[in-house]
Amino acid sequence: MDEMKKWTLYITFLVAGFATGIGSIGLFPQFWMEYGMTGLIVHVLFLALFTYLAILETEVVMKSGYYFVELFQKVLRKPAMVLAFFIVIVMFLSYYTANVMLSLLSPVLGTGTIGRLIAKVIMFAIVFVIITRAKEKTFVIMAGGSLLFVIAVIVTAIAFKVVIPENPAYLNTAKSMVFSWPGISFNMIKDAAIRAIYGVGLGFAFYLMLGSFFNERFNAKLIIGSGIFIEFIISVLSTVIVVYSATLATLQRLTQYAYGGEEGAIKFMGELPQILAHHPLLLALIAISIFFAGLTSILPTAEVGLQIAESTMKISRSKAATYLTALALGLGILDSPPSIADMMLKAVTISAFFTAIYEAYPVMVGKVSSVNRGIAVFASFIFAIAGLGAFYTYGKIGGVYILSAILAAIVVLFGLFGNSLVKRKVGEGA
Repeated sequence: MDEMKKWTLYITFLVAGFATGIGSIGLFPQFWMEYGMTGLIVHVLFLALFTYLAILETEVVMKSGYYFVELFQKVLRKPAMVLAFFIVIVMFLSYYTANVMLSLLSPVLGTGTIGRLIAKVIMFAIVFVIITRAKEKTFVIMAGGSLLFVIAVIVTAIAFKVVIPENPAYLNTAKSMVFSWPGISFNMIKDAAIRAIYGVGLGFAFYLMLGSFFNERFNAKLIIGSGIFIEFIISVLSTVIVVYSATLATLQRLTQYAYGGEEGAIKFMGELPQILAHHPLLLALIAISIFFAGLTSILPTAEVGLQIAESTMKISRSKAATYLTALALGLGILDSPPSIADMMLKAVTISAFFTAIYEAYPVMVGKVSSVNRGIAVFASFIFAIAGLGAFYTYGKIGGVYILSAILAAIVVLFGLFGNSLVKRKVGEGA
């Protein structure tokens, strides 16, 4: 295999690993079972739209000849948008690291405040070592982890199918959900779009970073399209895993999972240790799959944050990694309580809808065809609607979730109106 084919394969799996998060394993099956084949088709349409947008973002940066941070700072004159990406990444790492490590260690550490704090310290240590010591091999390690993840999911799905005895009543019910054809509703469209945004992983500037490292020999359409297709296949296999897990509970539990929305899905995933108590091997396999799903999302996201810090502050990679880790872990100490962690999760969710618009900004103002510009504008309109909906939904809950909306508003407004402040600070530093 020549060097270009090897790197194409590496980056394809890197994209697949980045795009496939814990939500792909726990939340996509719930969406599919609730909305059936109609929902799946709508989801695939949104997935195709957002995948094409990710390709456009990568190609615009690649053709510009600028590093993505420099593109925003020197050409687009929007340095605050880059820092908005960085803030969202720090917030994301602050809570997500605990979720990932607890997929393996929750039986030992529990899921309380202390357990979450210990878990995220361990996870940050692993991430820090990889992004500082691996150096030029960092991307290879990320791609290798993603390949292991894909293998782990396939093995897990097969194991669940083989080990768990088939219960016709359960499987017939599950099949009737999955292959149903309900009518299209607003909630279906909304949820399909949200799952697709998560499925592609927009809002963290990952595809802009990719464009900085691509040259004309790389086929962005092939790499990103194949990566997202792998993510979709993993989501389908995850549905098999979830369905067979539910057969060990009750038919009512399966129904609660399917129609309980995101909260019901999260609750079900938390109950898996009890549901699979008599199948420790299966429990270990799904825990490993979830861990790799999280790790392969954390590493590329941390790499984007590291490169923003390195380029913006003009410091070494080791220093940038230290600052990024210190900021995320410092915030992670504050959001270690489960309720605060959930608040931070929702703050990131809201923010990412709008930073997805910032990520599409180079396409909207760049030298692209009117059709491609229209696609970017249309996708950004969807992001804005989803973001405003999330503002309303979480703000309406009240309590600590009001802080989710406030934090997200600060990030979004800073990205829009903080450019003069950032330029002034840069000027003072110079």
